Amino acid sequence: MSLPVLLSAMASSLLLPPVSPLLLYLAGRWLRRRAPRSGLALMLLGMMILLVLSTRVGALWTVRPLEDQYPPLTSPGDAQAIVILGSGRVDRAPEYGGSDDATALGMKRLQYGAYLARQTGLPILVTGGSPDGSPESEAALMTRDLQRDFGVAVRWQEQQADTTAQNASHSAAMLKADGITRILLVTDSIHMPRAMRVFTQTGLQVRAAPTLFHGRSRPRPTDYLPRASNLELASYALRERIGLWWYRFRSALEQ
Repeated sequence: MSLPVLLSAMASSLLLPPVSPLLLYLAGRWLRRRAPRSGLALMLLGMMILLVLSTRVGALWTVRPLEDQYPPLTSPGDAQAIVILGSGRVDRAPEYGGSDDATALGMKRLQYGAYLARQTGLPILVTGGSPDGSPESEAALMTRDLQRDFGVAVRWQEQQADTTAQNASHSAAMLKADGITRILLVTDSIHMPRAMRVFTQTGLQVRAAPTLFHGRSRPRPTDYLPRASNLELASYALRERIGLWWYRFRSALEQ
């Protein structure tokens, strides 16, 4: 695993739930010895954040501003290719003979990319390196999954990218070398705003093709009950929002 990827993972762990609310709580306990009211307020705030984000209602509060930015694709327009972004791996999946496999999130991206390929006949590029240091790239396992599970072939494999920004720059170089400048970009709706930001900066003409919308499900009474899965969803959405803020901050520094 590269040092930048490791540092990014460590920063995410500290800034995102469940660690960040727990740090607030612990800070409140320490402060309570000197300023009882302020310390108690911090403790309650940490507990409240953790509890609220553990409900589906609270998680969707973090999700909707992201997934509402790009609606579902209605037309492929004049796109020349489909680009599918990787999303980690399941190590040594025993049901597949011990080979690495796509995560559940990555599989939803592949499923939708395969659907679009069948509908449009467009060729596919998959992009993803080995940010965790695995010997096989995410692009290689995505290619295998698309062929095995969906019967769809891949034309290009971009196997060097460790970040979304590298996904964009490396994929653009590969596509432009073959005269491709107009693409459908496939990723989940939460990740789409950050992906679109970096892909449009490459000079490609990009049409968003998001999948996996969370905020359109029917409301249920259980939406107000805390669950670990809701906290995971909220953490993912908050990570994407922090990533967007970081991109804006870095762009401002470069100007």
